[in-house]
Amino acid sequence: MSAMPPAPPPLPHATAPHSGFVNVLAWVTIAMAVLGGLSGLVQAGTAAVLPADHTLRMLFGGAEPGPRLPPLFHWYYTHGLITGLASVLLSALLGAAAWGLLQRREWGRRAFIAMVVLGTLMQLASLALLPQMVDMVVAMQEARLSIETGGPVGPLPPEFAQMMRAMMLIPAALMVVFAGFHVWIIWKLGRPEIRAEFSR
Repeated sequence: MSAMPPAPPPLPHATAPHSGFVNVLAWVTIAMAVLGGLSGLVQAGTAAVLPADHTLRMLFGGAEPGPRLPPLFHWYYTHGLITGLASVLLSALLGAAAWGLLQRREWGRRAFIAMVVLGTLMQLASLALLPQMVDMVVAMQEARLSIETGGPVGPLPPEFAQMMRAMMLIPAALMVVFAGFHVWIIWKLGRPEIRAEFSR
């Protein structure tokens, strides 16, 4: 009785084809991360060689910001080194997550989703800062008027602040739209056909 022929080797595991959605998303994010990192480096380098209040004085035309400037914005514009380095760090993390996404690594997919969630939460939280942005614009306008008139000026008419609040509705609406876009990206990356592309 002749020996039975050996069993054929198992077929290689078929991997899901790579989708264009993931490729485009990853490359666009990598480009954004590079630009964000370079911007952070420029900001940090500028803050390292110039006075801490240089940016603030430029915004106010060389005048003192005055007490109407919200404390949070005062801190932001006087700590350029910290905020610049933080931007570099976040850009590096985002770029690493996007690279893992491009390589179809599961850790990259999860890290990218985490970064998108973080960005969405930061966008929604920034909606609460819009009233303070109106206060900052009012303070900047008062400072510029004091320079032009050569002396202190009284408070601006309330209609100016009302106009600025109405104008802030546009960036507020854009933030909500981008938040919805981020939610769609998270949903898309969680789809079974997309998850099948990734390996651990």
